[in-house]
Amino acid sequence: MSKEFEKFVVSQVAVLIRDGKCLIMEFADMPNRWGLPGGRLDVGELGEPAFRREIKEELGLASFENLGVVDYEIWHIPRSTDMKVGTPLCGVASLIKNDKDEIKLSHEHSQLKWVAEDELKDYDFVWPSAARMFRKGFAYKKLLDQANEGK
Repeated sequence: MSKEFEKFVVSQVAVLIRDGKCLIMEFADMPNRWGLPGGRLDVGELGEPAFRREIKEELGLASFENLGVVDYEIWHIPRSTDMKVGTPLCGVASLIKNDKDEIKLSHEHSQLKWVAEDELKDYDFVWPSAARMFRKGFAYKKLLDQANEGK
């Protein structure tokens, strides 16, 4: 008996934390809807180069350190203009580090904000698990900072 497996889109996003606050971005085509910087692979791209391209396009960051995956989620997209209804999306969130370079928004976003962990509840995120991804990013950063203090 043959099984049919679900096919899904993978999107990679970044959690960037500076001075105890994470970067969130408002989508230009969805006022009051917020998200994380990143995106999908172009045809033929590999994961890490695609992630770096997306971060450069959306934040203007030519260099950053990828500290590792902090969370992921798979859900069905309720509706989209470029994908059929019900398409599953896998979102992978990685913690990145760049403490000094200026953020330059792309045309895809209308504004950015730096928010504390306890302020995440005040925002409407496009991804259903975005706030959890940010919280895990804060926790992961705290662990890394504690480990580095011990060196």
